[in-house]
Amino acid sequence: MRLKRSLLLGAALALAASLAMPAAAALAASSSKPTIVIGSTNFEEQAIVSNIWADVLRSAGYTVTVEPSLGTRAIVVPAIEKGQINLEPDYAASLLGFLHRGNPQAAGDNIATAIPADQKALSKYGVTVLPASKALDTNVFAVTKATATQYHLTTLSSLKPDASKFVLGGPPECPTFAGCEPGLKKVYGLNFAGFKSLDEAGPLSVAALKNGEVQVVELFSSDGNVVSNNFVALTDNKHLEGADYIVPVIRKSVDTPGVAKVLAAIDAKLTTDAISSLNLEVTSQQEQPTAVAQAWLVSVHN
Repeated sequence: MRLKRSLLLGAALALAASLAMPAAAALAASSSKPTIVIGSTNFEEQAIVSNIWADVLRSAGYTVTVEPSLGTRAIVVPAIEKGQINLEPDYAASLLGFLHRGNPQAAGDNIATAIPADQKALSKYGVTVLPASKALDTNVFAVTKATATQYHLTTLSSLKPDASKFVLGGPPECPTFAGCEPGLKKVYGLNFAGFKSLDEAGPLSVAALKNGEVQVVELFSSDGNVVSNNFVALTDNKHLEGADYIVPVIRKSVDTPGVAKVLAAIDAKLTTDAISSLNLEVTSQQEQPTAVAQAWLVSVHN
């Protein structure tokens, strides 16, 4: 990368005397665009979004590097705070909880308050959060279609009369996480027959619900498993879960009007249904996030 920059600089100096003013102005405008390094956690969805953003920014003339699968949020957020990366996809409410060391934040259940709260917490690091996409990836509690029909289940509140008959499944931290079993008990008054430790919205959770090991399981709203398995995601009618819309977290040094405009335009097309379909292509069809991102961009621009 440094060699390429040196060659370009040398060529520019050699040709400077013969360049017309309009061409020189165009070169200056191009060089003023910031170089952007996009990082993400080791979550496939974030790799997809990172590549979508990278492709549209490159098309707009920016130099972009993607560093996917850096690790957990505990690695990625400090990386952007220190300037090791300067753009990352995150989730408004979960980011807020992380920035406040896991403490429940009342602002997290509303996107209109979650983003300003994120911005306030990150401002001292020279980092901000741009407007949210339309893609929501929050925790959902799902049942099979048969269970929903038998017990007339549509919302989490509707579970209450029969929760004592059901085993809840979820990730190992569910029994202590405010957005899982404790929250279901506190907010909805749900007391389950038991809890089965599974994975985080992964194949173990899906299989356990399908084969009846559990009757309620925690999944993600955008991972595609709900739709592909004909599960029923129960409506969170009392707003236990946060407003986890995908948001661009960006260093202020690269948050130019041009960058913000490019990201806003594509995020307006990034819906929950869209990201669910893209996730399935990666997780079920074994497609690469780079290819999935490129194909989706072609489809939305046709």
